[in-house]
Amino acid sequence: MKRVAIAVALLVFVLVFGLTGLAQAGRGGIAGTVTTDQGDPAAGVTIQAKEMATGKISSAVAGKRGEFRLTNLPAGTYEIAVPQMGLRTSRYAQPNVVIEAGKTLTFNIALMPNNFGIVGDDAAFLQMYNKYANQKGPAPRTADGHPDFSGVWLANVDPNPEPAQMLPWAVAEWTRRRDRAFEGMPTSRCLATDPTLTLPVFYKIIQTRSLLVHLFEQDPHYRQAFLDGRSHPPDLDPTWMGHTIGRWEKDTLVLDTVGLNDKSWLIQATWLPHTEKLHIVERYTRPDLAHLNIDVRIEDPDTFIKPVERHVQWLFTPGEDVLEAICAENNKFLEYSAVK
Repeated sequence: MKRVAIAVALLVFVLVFGLTGLAQAGRGGIAGTVTTDQGDPAAGVTIQAKEMATGKISSAVAGKRGEFRLTNLPAGTYEIAVPQMGLRTSRYAQPNVVIEAGKTLTFNIALMPNNFGIVGDDAAFLQMYNKYANQKGPAPRTADGHPDFSGVWLANVDPNPEPAQMLPWAVAEWTRRRDRAFEGMPTSRCLATDPTLTLPVFYKIIQTRSLLVHLFEQDPHYRQAFLDGRSHPPDLDPTWMGHTIGRWEKDTLVLDTVGLNDKSWLIQATWLPHTEKLHIVERYTRPDLAHLNIDVRIEDPDTFIKPVERHVQWLFTPGEDVLEAICAENNKFLEYSAVK
């Protein structure tokens, strides 16, 4: 009986003084659930709490039932955000959320769709993401000692993208596109995809000593990067995907692309304009078996006030593959979307 009484006393002490300590330390928490626009648990999404005073970001990953919890947060005002996942969900952000000392705020999140209402538009992204989320192991290497990027990868977008700073003509053009519901988007008419390769879909990489090839389901279905030490030709005819060469900086592969035409729209769901002075630099690193980190720098002095950067992480999906896709065959985009 005495042991029971002692145990109860200890429990009361921990609860009372633990909460008191939490309040005295000026810290609280937030907990809730995240669901998709269809009401399904958004398992695997990342929830971020950005402290407005300092810019510090704390994060948690939603469990199988969409549940999440962030603890030990300094009391204050936060932006609660869920980065875009694939094409299915748009970025969620709620500013001015107050976290009080000694309290856990209940905060449930309903995500909004990001696609244009297209039937079958990547509803399986989260299932694929969660299927391969727990892979462990070191990054493989090729026979010559470089990291091996070969395989099929599920791409995703930058979780915290910074808005592009554009010159007046580019702002006016982007505004015109937005006001017309992005009418004329090249991919809606089966033209080439974004040359930055930031669309969150499957990509297949084939790597040799002298060549790196990306395969994907969007037109033109491939991009090749030459790793044999050549330079860019001096008299390139501008094309949709441009001319790409690569070099190794220790374990980082740096890809450099020039020779691009001005017809593409850059960065999925942003659709930035540009000129033929566009220059794209990508830095590839593979920190472990499951992940490929890609830092993208987009330069165009006739369009952007400063370079646009995106930092993305792809997930290794060894059981998947890219499929044959003929855009012009049974293209339903214009029929089912607001984009005409």
